[in-house]
Amino acid sequence: MSSGVAIYEAKNNGRDFIIKDFNRAAEKIEKVKKEDIIGKSVLKVFPREKNFGLFKVFQEVYKTGKPQHHPISLYQDQRITGWRENHVYKLPSGEIVAVYDDITERKQAEEQIKDSEKRLKILFDYAPDAYYISDLKGNFIDGNIAAERLMGYKKEELIRSSFLKLKLLSITDIAKANKLLAKNRRGQPTGPDGFILNRKDNSKVTVEISTYPVKINGRTLVLGLARDITERKQAEEEIKSAVVKWQTTFDAMKDAVSLIDKNGIILQCNQSYLNFFGKTETEVLGKHCWEIAHGTNKPINGCPFTKMKKNLHRESTEFSIDDKWFSVVVDPIIDANNDLISGVHIISDITERKQAEEDVKNAKDELQMILDSVPAIIFYKDIKSRIIRVNKTGANTLKMPVKDIIDKTTEELFPKEQAKKMRKSDQEVIISGKPKRDIIQPLTTPDGIRWAITDKIPHKDKKGKVIGVIGLAKDITVQKKAEQKLQQSYQRLKKTMTATIETVSKTIEAKDPYTAGHQHRVSQLTTAIAKELNLSPDKIEGIRIASLIHDIGKIGIPSEILSKPITLTDKEFNLIKDHSQIGYDILKPIDFSYPIAQIVLQHHERTDGSGYDQGLKGNKILLGARIIGVADVVEAMSSHRPYRPALGIDKALEEITQKKGIFYDPEVVDACLKLFKEKGFKFE
Repeated sequence: MSSGVAIYEAKNNGRDFIIKDFNRAAEKIEKVKKEDIIGKSVLKVFPREKNFGLFKVFQEVYKTGKPQHHPISLYQDQRITGWRENHVYKLPSGEIVAVYDDITERKQAEEQIKDSEKRLKILFDYAPDAYYISDLKGNFIDGNIAAERLMGYKKEELIRSSFLKLKLLSITDIAKANKLLAKNRRGQPTGPDGFILNRKDNSKVTVEISTYPVKINGRTLVLGLARDITERKQAEEEIKSAVVKWQTTFDAMKDAVSLIDKNGIILQCNQSYLNFFGKTETEVLGKHCWEIAHGTNKPINGCPFTKMKKNLHRESTEFSIDDKWFSVVVDPIIDANNDLISGVHIISDITERKQAEEDVKNAKDELQMILDSVPAIIFYKDIKSRIIRVNKTGANTLKMPVKDIIDKTTEELFPKEQAKKMRKSDQEVIISGKPKRDIIQPLTTPDGIRWAITDKIPHKDKKGKVIGVIGLAKDITVQKKAEQKLQQSYQRLKKTMTATIETVSKTIEAKDPYTAGHQHRVSQLTTAIAKELNLSPDKIEGIRIASLIHDIGKIGIPSEILSKPITLTDKEFNLIKDHSQIGYDILKPIDFSYPIAQIVLQHHERTDGSGYDQGLKGNKILLGARIIGVADVVEAMSSHRPYRPALGIDKALEEITQKKGIFYDPEVVDACLKLFKEKGFKFE
């Protein structure tokens, strides 16, 4: 479609017009994009529209409802320049439609004709619109290529013939054409006027013809411009069809809809509106809405139209008739200055919605009854940690009515530190969208500190979006207190055991005064090596205890052998070796949480299997025993013995370095060396 079509909405009673639609031809003509101008004032997009004269035509058409033709005129602003010809109509909806053409090229051609006959001829022949020249009797003298195409005749066939002779026009149109020729004889231009041309091939085309009396070589002739407006007429028909479709759709709506002006007068309504009130269009249009709805001569109290007019935003109300419910919604239509132009009044049957709301309310009540019957605390929170639902157990725990808890934040219900931890876990669930379970935390209540174990899951809407948290908290105060008592008992038992082990260790050393403090020092180094190896606190504690009593078996060895100042005989040494088994037998009945007895039994085993009592190798030896084996040698060699003086720490470290991987575990040796050489370890 070559003609531009633009639709405008009047604002402020025609003081301004807003662009509502623009076809592609209009975009091309005006060099704009539709999406850039929709919703904007015509004066902002085309600032010279008033000077151009088209704005006044808009206002007149809007006021009178009668179509107008805006003659060919030059529009010019800083962005575009061009000649336009407009046909302006008003739709039943009140919108203004402009169907227009860019005739800039044609006007340029007309201006150039004045400059040169040669240029005139070129432009005449190749102008995009059909041009012809006739005498004052209607006989063709000349015609351009476009005229040939439009009429279906070659120029040679047109010359010295006429519309009448070629039967280009109907009898009715011939009479009309003769009247126009009469005007030309009086020196008056005509048009544009519509005609139906019967082309040579018997096809028909709708045209608009404008004529201009011209002087050529002193002779008055008629310059005719014929434009094919078939597409434009089709566009107009399409617009009319669209209006019919719109009205059909409007009438097909189940809701009762009416358009009312700012004074409440009904301007338009659909069939549902007429059916609802049992009225005809004649009885409704032009009446105040309250006259039709309530039979009153003024608005009733609470009238949504009156409220809308005051507040300039949507107002609504609901009412029932017998067993049916209806909603009334009134929306404002305002102009660019925020002034009310009119309003849309909609009455909808909401009986089904009301029933659904009642069903939802009943379901919520049933859910609340179920929640209230659960002995655990159940709560719902929104994404800001506000309580939006809580059961009676939760209310009873806080000694508050449910209504006083709703909408309160965690910080308003619990001390700062407790609330901070609660909010943190809430956010973890909301952000991850995953449950968080077994959260144990104290709760400060009017009855004192209570302990609860809580599960939290994400609360999602129908679309799966996380909108909060659902929590279930079980009171475990009784269990928690029992655990605390058990922990206290455990700590007392542990303290007693430690004291007992210390006593046993000192008892052993009392029997062998030459090695006094040996087990204590071995325990220092053993604990340091275990920490260097990054063992768990439980393993470190087990190894520490084992090292404190690793020589407990020496209780069964005669004192004279333990303190003999010279080298032992083979028989005496074999007796000494029995202390590992004796220690194991003593400790075996005691239920330690770590294999203390086994470590004591193995602490003289060696990596290559050359140790005693069982000749174990490598990882078959417990790690605690391997650590004590290294610490035992280092402490013994660096300390005085009855049968030799102290060899010193350097000699001891040299020994474990040389025998690493043979007698001693390489990882344990490396940790021991690092303690002495890099971390400055010393026996206390």
